[in-house]
Amino acid sequence: MDYVVNRVDHYRVRHHGTSAYGPQDLKAWLSLYGSGHVTGVVGTIGFYRPEALESRQDWIDPLGRPQGHMPIEELAAVLDMLRNERPVYLHWSEAWRQTWLDTRAEPVREAAVSDPARPADQTVLPFSARSKDR
Repeated sequence: MDYVVNRVDHYRVRHHGTSAYGPQDLKAWLSLYGSGHVTGVVGTIGFYRPEALESRQDWIDPLGRPQGHMPIEELAAVLDMLRNERPVYLHWSEAWRQTWLDTRAEPVREAAVSDPARPADQTVLPFSARSKDR
């Protein structure tokens, strides 16, 4: 498959300790779930010690699911993205031999009504409705 994109609806994270019997460099494993694949799993990302990444290459498994590898230092940022952004998509590019997560284009300066930077009584108009005089 040259290019794959799957929407991520749910995730499961597993943290690994140190064991003489398991993969020494794998520190966490993220399973990504969505409706884009018959098994429910649309891809995985393994988080490794940085020095272990030199021997790892992203790939796509025989069932068409992207398998990514990232440094363990990226885990918090990835979990933050999964917890706070919607929708999130997992991509695979054969040309780049790489997986990545992304969101879709979002408006600049999203703010909840309770955001103190924008009082609740302030009306936010769509760009087309704003006066050129303002």
